[in-house]
Amino acid sequence: MGEYGRYTPGRPISQSEPVYPNSSADRPHLYGHTLSPEPESAVLTEGSYGPDGYGAASNAMFFDPNSPFFGMDPQLVGFVQKHNVVLDDGAVLNVNALKEKAAMERKQKKKFIPPCGLTRTQFIVSTIFITLLVILIIVALALGFTLGMRVDRPDYSAATPWWRRTQMYQINVATWANDVGGVTGRLADVIPRMAYLSAQISATSIVLNELIANDGHGITNWNEVSSVVADVMEAMPTLIPQLVSKAAKPRGIFIKAPAIQIVLGMPLYATSNMHPWFQQSVTGTMTKYVTYYIWTTQAPSTDQERRYYAYSETRKAYYRHVHGDPYAPLLNLTNVDVQTDLKQVLTFWKEKLVIKGVMIRNSTNVLPEMMASLRQIVESVQDDEFIWFADDPDIDAKMNTAKRVCFFVLRINRRVTSRADDLSAQIVKITNDSRLPVCTPIWVVEQFTEDVKDSGTVHKLAHFLPGNFLMKAGQEVYLTTGDTSLLQWGYTTFGDYATYWPKNINVESQGRDQVGYWRAYSAGAAKVSLLATASSATQVVVVKPAKDENTLAVYRQHVESSVRAYFVVSFQTLNTVVHFQSIFYDLSSPTVEITFDSKYVYSGRHKLGDVILMNNQVLLLYYY
Repeated sequence: MGEYGRYTPGRPISQSEPVYPNSSADRPHLYGHTLSPEPESAVLTEGSYGPDGYGAASNAMFFDPNSPFFGMDPQLVGFVQKHNVVLDDGAVLNVNALKEKAAMERKQKKKFIPPCGLTRTQFIVSTIFITLLVILIIVALALGFTLGMRVDRPDYSAATPWWRRTQMYQINVATWANDVGGVTGRLADVIPRMAYLSAQISATSIVLNELIANDGHGITNWNEVSSVVADVMEAMPTLIPQLVSKAAKPRGIFIKAPAIQIVLGMPLYATSNMHPWFQQSVTGTMTKYVTYYIWTTQAPSTDQERRYYAYSETRKAYYRHVHGDPYAPLLNLTNVDVQTDLKQVLTFWKEKLVIKGVMIRNSTNVLPEMMASLRQIVESVQDDEFIWFADDPDIDAKMNTAKRVCFFVLRINRRVTSRADDLSAQIVKITNDSRLPVCTPIWVVEQFTEDVKDSGTVHKLAHFLPGNFLMKAGQEVYLTTGDTSLLQWGYTTFGDYATYWPKNINVESQGRDQVGYWRAYSAGAAKVSLLATASSATQVVVVKPAKDENTLAVYRQHVESSVRAYFVVSFQTLNTVVHFQSIFYDLSSPTVEITFDSKYVYSGRHKLGDVILMNNQVLLLYYY
């Protein structure tokens, strides 16, 4: 399309005259000097706009279809262009006129001058800095508000030494694990399962029974591993060092986990009749072993005495033995040589197995006259890390006056009207024991009923209470035969002992789930650092919830603050409403954190009122 500018009268030009499209001032146009400015002195008459005037040649633009003025009135166009008129309907007839007018009316932009004498670069840098500073202030205020509204959990240090708070696990080596299809347990299969104990049970100590050489009646060699659980030639040089190493790093060198301390179960009061000491005591007359055992020439006079004494045809005398077992003669612990030899035995196992304690096995066989000597023997090797206790609470109470640990049993009794009331009474009785202010409890759970539905709950309760929980082999899956029957094991990944669980009479899914429940509880309890404090750092209180016949509520409160941990469980067969207002009887509408719920219903921080609990639904609450 040709370009058309201002319409003015002009001379006729030839069609052959060249067009200069890039010039806006001098170029001649096809229809005359359409872009040449009009002289200010030019006098245009009315006839200038007529079709017959001297500008008739320029009228061709009104008849050219390619012209923007095609079909318009020439006089109107001339008038509009002369006076720079813009039509109100938006149709601009003179583009150049509009541009010229806009250029004339446009105000000159004022050059930006930065304030305060800054250069442009300084101003830009300052602006960026101030913007970032404002953003940081906003973030800091938001973070401060968030932190100000958050309530941090108390962080108490774990009790030391290790025996003030530990999860113990008791293993009968001869019945615990066999991965090669044998009928008895093997020490070699105990070693890799340190990973299982650490990852699944959260165990930090173990009690090993049936490790020392014996014949089923008593010890045959104090310084050897039983040939039933390991090859004698392999045990001491290879397996024992491996066990020590694995217990130190139960999950391997790349996963940080607490070491597992080793306690050795030992019947320090007796041996087998096949032990060399007894053999020399029977036959010898001029050796020190003559008085290593309790001998008498006086025949037992009552049926009861006959259960304790057996006759030796060789020596022609009677010897005192374990009740009902003439193959297990009792040692004469008042003999200084016996004491010396037993001290050497303890020193030997402290060096070889790095034991941190001794449990006196089958301690009901310990005679009252033995107790002082036995105490003196075990305490002779004691250091800050070493403990000892008897496996019977009554014997332990009489014999163990070391004031370090004390042994207690929580009983799951049969035919009780209220499980909650029965356990409450046991806890109250034990917490009133005169030894507790100075000793650390070791809790063990004994099952006296075939109904195991409450077992897992009572195990969690024993762990919650101050001190240490001693879990027996198989109890994590509610088995009660872990000391007498070889455990069968399930697993999800062979060789990954952290995925194992005992099964035996349980179907595999039950065993796996029950171990999972314990693992979940251990994780919830780990959030409550108050539970890891020494028993002397907390006070135990049993609460009777209002209108709840079979709900148990126990809390531990730090002696130097108001921080508490609550253990609440319903033993009611059907769902029951628990009135937490009565449990928090001395607190005003407290907010507590639910760190564990065995039914996975509640979590987080709540103000608890009336809450529905299912049978054996355990809530672990943290008040701070």
